[in-house]
Amino acid sequence: MMRTILSAIVATTVLAFPALAAPKTQPVEITFDARVGDQPAKCGQNYSGIGTAKAGLTLQDFRLYVSGIRLITASGKDVPVQLTPDDQWQSKTVTLLDFVDGTGACNGNSGMNTMVRGTVPKGKYRGLAFDISVPFSENHQDPTLAPSPLNVSGMTWPWRIGYKFVGIDIETSGGKPGPNAATGFSIHLGSTECGEGSPRTAPTAPCANPNRPALRFSKFDVKNNRVVLDLAALLAESDVTVNAPQSASGCMSFPGDADCNAIMDRMGLPFDGKPSGGQKWIRVE
Repeated sequence: MMRTILSAIVATTVLAFPALAAPKTQPVEITFDARVGDQPAKCGQNYSGIGTAKAGLTLQDFRLYVSGIRLITASGKDVPVQLTPDDQWQSKTVTLLDFVDGTGACNGNSGMNTMVRGTVPKGKYRGLAFDISVPFSENHQDPTLAPSPLNVSGMTWPWRIGYKFVGIDIETSGGKPGPNAATGFSIHLGSTECGEGSPRTAPTAPCANPNRPALRFSKFDVKNNRVVLDLAALLAESDVTVNAPQSASGCMSFPGDADCNAIMDRMGLPFDGKPSGGQKWIRVE
């Protein structure tokens, strides 16, 4: 008799408080995949046919910050993903994706992260949107005092400029001898023209060139799709065996660097007053 009464009480409680019976949120894992063309991007592997010079490539570094991650509902509404902090790769606002394991010519250590983890309100979603950036409110700070994942020294510039949103370094081969010949090429994306003042002070206004790629894919199934970042596609219109005169190696995001013209365009960013034709290096599979 007592067991019957208790069962009735439990059933009544569940009916009266449906929130106790069904979770309001669902977990989300968004997978990112680094490639060089149709091959996985791996440390210690040599690639060929890269860029306009059809050069050789060996990976040294491939990391980037993503933020503002949203899933898109069937009606087109953006729903923010609530990131799950893990004291290493994710905070509540930003995720560091790391595709290098420190072997071969690669920098860093063996730790890698190819996934964004979080939760969204329970429901069905059909698309994905995200930014390659660190939020402005966190972009200009002392990285030695910042929490993970914003305490990675290899992804920082002076505080006034902020973080490298993308940090890609490669060794190259196959170029022709000449005064501008290069055996390495870097892509360090970040904000530029962030006002006058000490490099160790934050700007009081947004940088003139925020350089924050915004990606949006109307069709993305979290369970079956992944985001592919194709380094060969990013470099398709660049000669990685030469370096523009009087400029840093590769593209460091600063105006006037001719090595950035094609890179910024393919990232979907305006550069030196020229609009972009749209990003051409990230796709969904």
